[in-house]
Amino acid sequence: MLARLGQLLADFPEVIEAYLTTGDCDYLVKVAVEGTAGYERFLREKRYRIPGIRHSRSARPSDADARPLGS
Repeated sequence: MLARLGQLLADFPEVIEAYLTTGDCDYLVKVAVEGTAGYERFLREKRYRIPGIRHSRSARPSDADARPLGS
């Protein structure tokens, strides 16, 4: 199931990083979308249609100008 999930995520152009993890969640997925509406569209049209996912949790930078460390 997890290998199949990784393959499905790789097919989504919005997914820029995906990591198989240990602990409470199975995958950490980073997506690039245009704003909140774009994220909601990604969830409705793609993420929610993946069979077998029981729940997910979302987080986003609180600062619109957030940059990775060192940039």
